[in-house]
Amino acid sequence: MKRNFGKLLIAVAMTASVVLFASGANAGDNKEAIAKLQSVKESYAASLRFEALQAKNSPDSVRVSGPAAEWLKKVSAEEVNMVTNRHAGSKQAAVSIDGRTYFGAGEGYVSTLQKNAASRSAVDPFTNKKIDKASALTYADASGRVFYFESEGSYREFIGLATPETVYGYSVPR
Repeated sequence: MKRNFGKLLIAVAMTASVVLFASGANAGDNKEAIAKLQSVKESYAASLRFEALQAKNSPDSVRVSGPAAEWLKKVSAEEVNMVTNRHAGSKQAAVSIDGRTYFGAGEGYVSTLQKNAASRSAVDPFTNKKIDKASALTYADASGRVFYFESEGSYREFIGLATPETVYGYSVPR
């Protein structure tokens, strides 16, 4: 059993090395992205502790051990207040600016989107590129904070940064 586990661990490490080599990225190049991913993990862990408390279980027993893909959920842009960058959970007011559609929680937020061009852009947490929120993919962490990605590949690379070396407490799914 121990021998098989060792082989599995080596295979996982080799796969991770190949992925990092192929993407041209290493942990040193992605310190900011790793810090953001760590905060996403902490938000997820807090939600698990809250659920444990609600079920009258000890929150001390909660450990984040699942895949990082569970830490963020894809949400509809229509349910995102693009000014506060929060997932509202319900359809927001839409505003069309230069042929692109943005969303806010009401007239005040819509006005901000119209008058403030900076409120219509975000930075992809993996690539650090400035992107337009209207064309971005939107993912929310357990607290409702929204992250904007330029592509599905960028999202996968971001959560792929969760390794034992980068985000402590993460374990490989069995």
